[in-house]
Amino acid sequence: MKRLPILLGVCLAAAAVAVSGHSSSTRTKSTSVTVVHHLWFELVGQFMNSAPGVTPITHIHYGYLSWIQGVDAFKAPPHTDGTAEYTFFADGQTSHTISNGPLRFATRIGQLTIYRDPSHNSDFSKPNTFRDGTRVLVATYRHQPIGSTLTGAISLFSHDKITFSRPFDTPHGKVQLGTVGETFDEHYTGQSNMPGPPSGYFIGYAVSR
Repeated sequence: MKRLPILLGVCLAAAAVAVSGHSSSTRTKSTSVTVVHHLWFELVGQFMNSAPGVTPITHIHYGYLSWIQGVDAFKAPPHTDGTAEYTFFADGQTSHTISNGPLRFATRIGQLTIYRDPSHNSDFSKPNTFRDGTRVLVATYRHQPIGSTLTGAISLFSHDKITFSRPFDTPHGKVQLGTVGETFDEHYTGQSNMPGPPSGYFIGYAVSR
């Protein structure tokens, strides 16, 4: 009679171990996503403007992210367009230019897309290579570029609003850059290269408001 309780106890213990092992496996397979709400990244790029007299006035700018808070922008040196893990491509339309002495400025409205591109095939001589990766963030933007006719120097402020964001794999797990509706500002400093190509060069950064 004593064997039955002992046998029952062994069976219950074995069942508990089996259930515990199953729960542990389930937790291991579950995927968590780290959402980076305070965006902060740095950009290196070039831009192309439509030829004088073309209407509407069009614009593209493209390049790579040289640093991203919370994400490795490169796997290893050297840090160039051809080794960048994340690229961007933007297009838009520009209003007519307004002058103030040697300064020229306009308003530009368009869309910025950031890509994850582990192919490492980006090349500034081929702008479309900066948009052949997987989209991880899309934002609408409003730019105010300011240029000097004396030096060709350019500065730019942009306000961006995220319209699409998706998680992506990194060596440290899945990460997502912001969420739909969040905003960030961009600040660029550049140099005109007219008539080009490209029309100019810039370096800058973006940070959440």
